[in-house]
Amino acid sequence: MDFQSSLYKAFLIKRYSKVLADVQLESGEIFSVFCSNTTRMKSLCNPRTEIYLSYFPKENRRLHFTWETAIVNGAMVGVNMSRQNDLVIEASLNGVLFELGGYEKIEPAYLSDNSSFLDLSYIPMQNSPYPVCRVAIAPVYEKNGMDLLFPDGIDLINHHVLNQLAAALQAGERAVLVLLAQRIDCIGIRAQWTADTPYLISLKNLCDKGLEIICYGCTVSTQGIWISARLPFMF
Repeated sequence: MDFQSSLYKAFLIKRYSKVLADVQLESGEIFSVFCSNTTRMKSLCNPRTEIYLSYFPKENRRLHFTWETAIVNGAMVGVNMSRQNDLVIEASLNGVLFELGGYEKIEPAYLSDNSSFLDLSYIPMQNSPYPVCRVAIAPVYEKNGMDLLFPDGIDLINHHVLNQLAAALQAGERAVLVLLAQRIDCIGIRAQWTADTPYLISLKNLCDKGLEIICYGCTVSTQGIWISARLPFMF
């Protein structure tokens, strides 16, 4: 996924209320920017961290800058969670995310009451013997050594997602949890049992019933972000 325009270099002052951050551009100007990331972003929010912003001036939009990437220990990390669906769709269509290839259509997931916590629905060709595939995408950021840790804490949404993936399996559908790391400086993802033990127990039990966990890392630069590396997951 290429960025639509050049990014602006800045330095982080502080992140607050999860979706907002104060930054200082190279010019010295200080702005509040949108941070589309609801995780704890451990190690990504230290003051004076070098970051990069996209700029979309739009009528009725209060914040024109969006935080896209951060430089951490020499590696560039993507932080904009709103790009996750597009990244997964692009990688599915170009064959990189081969586990989700071969479907006729990819649609946003939704329920009749608009309370879906899933992200994408993969629809097979008509009369295909293969079932519909329901996909949830979870971001992974916390790093320990060369591994990333999941989850990074207790999050009720994770539990809701798991319940809906379980319902998909019960309905005879395929259920997939994509753990997406918008970074390439890692060799795998492992369960952080001290973060949310009940969730991980439920996750492991659901895997025994057919849930698939697929993990990928991304190549990140100031030009764009691309899913590029299959990562192992370890309970």
